[in-house]
Order: sequence, then C-alpha cells, then structure tokens
Amino acid sequence: MKENDEWYTPAEIIRSLGDFDLDPATCEEAYRINQSAKHIYTLEEDGLKQPWNGRVWLNPPYPNSLRKQFLEKMAEHNNGIALVFSKIEAKWFHNVVLGRATAVKFLYERTRFFRPDGTKGMQPRNGSMLVAYGIENAVILMNNSLKGKFVFL
Repeated sequence: MKENDEWYTPAEIIRSLGDFDLDPATCEEAYRINQSAKHIYTLEEDGLKQPWNGRVWLNPPYPNSLRKQFLEKMAEHNNGIALVFSKIEAKWFHNVVLGRATAVKFLYERTRFFRPDGTKGMQPRNGSMLVAYGIENAVILMNNSLKGKFVFL
C-alpha cells in the first residue's frame, strides 16, 4: 500500500510570518491543522487557475512540475512567502528563486511536517527554506524568530 504523500506545514512556522490572505495550494485537512490563510484553494479548485490576491502563503505541491508552476505564479504575483525544500542544485531554485525572489531564509532545523491524521512526521531527508517575494515579505522574513540564515537576493 502506498503511503500518503500529503504533508502539512506546522502552524508555528506560518504564525511566525504574520497573517496571509491566500493559500493557493492546500486542503481542508491542512487548514484545520495550520489555519494558513484567510482564503484557500484546494486541489479541486486548482490554485494555478485561480486569481491570487493579497499576501500569499505557499507550500507548493512537491512534484517538480507543479512546484515550479506554483513558484512561477508566486514570482509573478510578487507578494508572499513560500516554503520549499532547500534544493540549491535544482533548476527551479536557480530560475524561480535566485532569479526572481527578494530573499531566502535557510532554516537551521529540518521541518517536521504533519500527516493528515494530525501526527508529526519524522525528520525529513532535506532541509527547508522560506522564500520571500516582495520587499515587505523579505523584511518580515529577516525579522522573524525561526532559526536560520537570511539572505537578500
């Protein structure tokens, strides 16, 4: 039996970054755990096809093609913060993060995401980074309490 590949962001990460207007890539189960934004788009609504308004929180789907598409839309929107694995060798990192983001914070500790049943998962193989789009989000990221290395791009 295939293990569920749904993993949800811990609420303390999102709360440390302030309030968000939209989470375009979530589900009802994740929202119950982390209350990510005032408005959400689920898989059925397809956040890539919907308009993005206000400050966006994004933990994109992890298949490479979807991750890149969501990050590209975030770069175009240019108002929000994304949480992704620290994959500095990946093409999407060079093109959509280094090439278009305002700042990055490489998190010191690996993020332990939540399972759909609300239990915390094991430590992942990869570290995570927060990516800010827009100067206001870069300042919030620079001043937030999560341990890590902040870099203006």
